[in-house]
Amino acid sequence: MKKTGKILVRAVWLVFMSAVALIMLFPLIYSVLGGFNTKTEFTSLSRILPIPTKWVMSNYIFAFSTSAIKPLINTFMRTAWYTVIVLVMSTLVGYVMARYEFRFKKTFFAIIIAAQVIPSVLTLIPTFVMVSNIPLVGGNNILGQGGQGLYNNQLMLYLPLSWGYLLWVFLFMQSMKSLPIAFEEAAELDGCGFFRTLLQVVVPMQKPILTVIAVNVSLNTWNDWMTPFLYINSTQKSTLPAYLATLTAQLQNFGEKDYPKLFALATVAIIPPGMIFLFLQKYIVQGIASAGVKE
Repeated sequence: MKKTGKILVRAVWLVFMSAVALIMLFPLIYSVLGGFNTKTEFTSLSRILPIPTKWVMSNYIFAFSTSAIKPLINTFMRTAWYTVIVLVMSTLVGYVMARYEFRFKKTFFAIIIAAQVIPSVLTLIPTFVMVSNIPLVGGNNILGQGGQGLYNNQLMLYLPLSWGYLLWVFLFMQSMKSLPIAFEEAAELDGCGFFRTLLQVVVPMQKPILTVIAVNVSLNTWNDWMTPFLYINSTQKSTLPAYLATLTAQLQNFGEKDYPKLFALATVAIIPPGMIFLFLQKYIVQGIASAGVKE
């Protein structure tokens, strides 16, 4: 009787979790199916799922057309750039902060913590004004006037403007507390310098937290539509998420709404971050756990 009760509870739990999973996956399923519709058929559908009567590939082909492929390439390049830069910064700064004593260390640490409590939305306008008034760029004079600075300049896609990246410095510092310093002392006795110790001893042993940083930075950068949307007004210089935001805004204001095309682009846009999370998710819990261990 007791065994039967456990089986029943487990069955109810599985049914419940399956229903929750289906609800969470519903928008994705809807988007995938919606991309196979024509604009005319989609507007006439009245079903819960937009299952097309005639499957078309033109919307997904558009995602790799001349209009959309450049924003897609820009997104890949921007994501790779930020991931590498943040990994290098987090490793170097986090290692020095964790292992060395220097003047103003506590002040710098306080800045890292304080930066995390400042909402990024509060820095949008000051950052925009600063970027627009950079001297001797975009037609500006030496006083930063007369032009547009880096506004609508593709270089804006690669400038680290967010204080939020300092969070990964903090996590790497915390992760270093779980690594005995004896490994680095042994490497020093063997004649290893700073960079050799860092690359051959510290980095291999800190793969979990570095993977966490890489996954989170790549996902956040890939999904960031606000920065390109705000600073770049040319879709060919922008990224795919910002291109989607532009198309959505245009469809709300002009002409017939071609939602199947948006669904197809959105589906293509979520494949790379989905693959990244799928293959690297096992490192996330391990890396966060290592960052929480203290001496």
